[in-house]
Amino acid sequence: MSAGVVLGVAVCALCAAVLGAALKRGGKEHALLLSTAAAVVILVFVLKSAAPLVEQLAGLVPAGSLSGLCLTVMLKAAGLTILGQLAAHLCRDGGETALAYGVELAAKAAVLTAALPLLTRLLEYLGEIVKL
Repeated sequence: MSAGVVLGVAVCALCAAVLGAALKRGGKEHALLLSTAAAVVILVFVLKSAAPLVEQLAGLVPAGSLSGLCLTVMLKAAGLTILGQLAAHLCRDGGETALAYGVELAAKAAVLTAALPLLTRLLEYLGEIVKL
């Protein structure tokens, strides 16, 4: 990701923040909708910019091995965590702290679920080592 991408994200965020502050005077709901829309646009922009990085990481790992599974789990966990944090922050901005906690809890459970295949594979390898 280049400095131009970071600059574009920063400008978009600042514009949304200034416009959101002006909208809060009229109604908090409109400001929350603006924040959500800006966050989604920024997230999509960052994901598009990070695609070459993911492809390069995938090329470094041989397919079908435990390290390939590690990369898959790591990328899923990162994506779930980012999405969960974004949603939780938006809920907090809307004044819904309990909903934010629920989103964070769901994201943590999803990360643990995504890691289960890796844990299973590790336990299989440990079983094979113990049998030797």
